[in-house]
Amino acid sequence: MNISYQPIPIRNLPPAMEAAGNEFIKAAAFLLIPLELLYFSIYFNTKGAYNVYRILNFLSITTFWISPYVAPIACGSARCLQCFAIAIGTMKALDIWARRHSMPTYTAGRRPPDWLLALLLLTELRYESFTPNHIRVPKNQENFSEPIQLGVHTAIFIVLQTLPQNLPALLAFEVMLAIYIIWTSLQLLLRYKSSPALFGPLYMIDSFTGFWSETWHNAFASPCTSLAYAPLRYGLPEYGVPVVIARSLGVLGAFVLMAIFHIYALSPILNREGLIRIGVFFMLNGIATVSEAAIWGHKNHWSKAAMAWICETILATWTASGLNIPNGLSRVPWRELCDAPSY
Repeated sequence: MNISYQPIPIRNLPPAMEAAGNEFIKAAAFLLIPLELLYFSIYFNTKGAYNVYRILNFLSITTFWISPYVAPIACGSARCLQCFAIAIGTMKALDIWARRHSMPTYTAGRRPPDWLLALLLLTELRYESFTPNHIRVPKNQENFSEPIQLGVHTAIFIVLQTLPQNLPALLAFEVMLAIYIIWTSLQLLLRYKSSPALFGPLYMIDSFTGFWSETWHNAFASPCTSLAYAPLRYGLPEYGVPVVIARSLGVLGAFVLMAIFHIYALSPILNREGLIRIGVFFMLNGIATVSEAAIWGHKNHWSKAAMAWICETILATWTASGLNIPNGLSRVPWRELCDAPSY
């Protein structure tokens, strides 16, 4: 059920918001400690000092997870950002750990100094400058302009804001567009010059597989592969599981990892029902992706695209309807922005 709120002037924001800002700064500063530990663990790994790497990697993960206790944040929205940082940092550390015996090879030119190589391994979520990597196509082979697509999707989002905001399906599309706009804006601001687009055009979705592998952002494709897909895909056949089943379970494992990731990161701002719906959303998407591949394979067909749009819209609408999303930007409850969910 969606809730309407009266717009609140910015000058009347409660003192809790100011306190949240101060807490967030302290928490962000503390997160620099595990980030530095993770950087130096990667650096010593490139140097061949594997024992030092193991110790620093362990300390990095441990420090990430004690940060909420050392630098607690009362504001739910700010704590949500802290949880995202912890989850992303942990997945990065575990991804490097899973790849420690076969690290990605730098292939974007002459090998940089070890300090810079470690920085690139830390900051490139998709290992754009390395092989193997998780980019769809190199930047010079993209058939669309990322800045233009950002403008197109922003325009669509603005148009949707002018429509009645009490429709869950409309809110579901707005959530997708908001994620696209925020992530793409950060990508254009922070990316390296050679970084390819993070998203494909959302209106070009033609299947569940295409949505998750070609259209939606693939920032976490590397940990999904190293921590979930690869262990199941290549490990289960050693115990007699058919490859086709192991591959499907690997895909489902990647969706389970993303479900856990989002449930943890969003726990400060969603109630139990909302978190359950987020988990179910990813699980059903995984099942739909595997089922679609079993039925159609890599074939393109209008019925495949229609089924994907219909099913994804229904699933996203059901998920959005349980998240108590404000009805439009003008209805965001600023006074309650720091309130924790009630269980």
